[in-house]
Amino acid sequence: VSTQSTGTKVSYATVAKCMTACEKATTCKGCSYVSAKKKYYQATTKVFYLGEGDDKAYTKGGKAVVSNGHIWETKTSGTKFTGDYLDATTHTTLDAALLACSKKTGCTGVTKTATKKFRTGKKSTVEEKTGMQAYLKGSGVVTYKLYTWTIINGMLLASQQKTKYTTYKKAMIACVKATKCKGVNKMADKKYYTANSAHLTASSGKLCYLKGEDYTPYFTYDSTVWYYNEGYKTTGDIGFGTTSFTTRNAAMYKCARNPICNSVHYTSKKYHLRSGKTVTDKESDNAWIYGKSTVDWTKVYLPVSGGMWNPRPGYSLKKVIGKTTYTTLPAASKACVANTKCLGVLYTNKTKKYSIHTSGTPVKTAGYIAYPRKFPCDGKCKAVAKAKVVTIDLKYCYKVSRIELSNKAKCCSKNTGKVVIKVGKKTCATITMSGKTSAL
Repeated sequence: VSTQSTGTKVSYATVAKCMTACEKATTCKGCSYVSAKKKYYQATTKVFYLGEGDDKAYTKGGKAVVSNGHIWETKTSGTKFTGDYLDATTHTTLDAALLACSKKTGCTGVTKTATKKFRTGKKSTVEEKTGMQAYLKGSGVVTYKLYTWTIINGMLLASQQKTKYTTYKKAMIACVKATKCKGVNKMADKKYYTANSAHLTASSGKLCYLKGEDYTPYFTYDSTVWYYNEGYKTTGDIGFGTTSFTTRNAAMYKCARNPICNSVHYTSKKYHLRSGKTVTDKESDNAWIYGKSTVDWTKVYLPVSGGMWNPRPGYSLKKVIGKTTYTTLPAASKACVANTKCLGVLYTNKTKKYSIHTSGTPVKTAGYIAYPRKFPCDGKCKAVAKAKVVTIDLKYCYKVSRIELSNKAKCCSKNTGKVVIKVGKKTCATITMSGKTSAL
């Protein structure tokens, strides 16, 4: 195995720490692992020379993304792939372009030519082009068990172990649990074995998965970042409302609008809301951990214990009622509904307790989650008359089960006729009203 010439005497215990330091140093060209010392060092050149034992070299390149089974190196801004594009298709997202490129053997990468415009390339070199951005297709890669596994065709890792596995995922699970494991070998009989050495030897018709660095795939859905953990589960009950769904997106939508929810867990063909973020091994299960979100909490409402609540993370409420605290939101909200003076519930992160309050006005304060109480019409559910049409915006109303129409004219002799009730464009009922009457 080759290594770069080291340029600094400062050592690092892990490759991640060395790479972090190298990223900040303009003179650093990469990191070298010296197996005799079991340490990593920054390198000042990209010149390789023959090392010893398990020496390794990591050359510093551009930024990269992992997507659709490949590592994609981000070239300098203002670059495109040389010459003509691979085909005439223009993709509207980077993900779509990377997916298309990953399926074509002749594709070398993707160029962002303009806003929401991506083209696939067929050359292995790039050229300068203002306003464009090239993504170079690199090694095949699998992301599993929170690691990247680089696929190397026609090569096997040395020190192969005896236990055989029927799938690469089962072999990777075993590899992650073994501290000495460097990767997984796939043999011609489609059986998989773990290997304890990073030394590579040529072997036609076979391949290996070289264990890489920690990596958690992530994506954005519904204004929220989600971290995908394949083969893991999370725990922790939400404690109220609907918490299991038949689709992932429906579960993520609800989780992103519930401050108690920190993850979505797929098991037994259902997607469940979970309060926990810690993942544990569970083959065939999957977990998505809640990350940063730009969901507008002022427009979120939670029905709990017969009341409606507007969760506000990072806000508190004043005027606490008594000294009683509660361990769950349903218990606290039930007590609030039963108290005519209560206008909100407050959760304290430090104590993990809920309290009830006479103030329903949230005040920005770190370390708390305010739940001001909302009422059926919240003061905004008002009728607006225009000519003979009276309109009510129902988005401000909660659990509307009936509408009462009242004819309040003092002189009723001429005040008769039919009233048509519509929700949107759909007619729900036509009521004949005569005189000073009411109708449901």
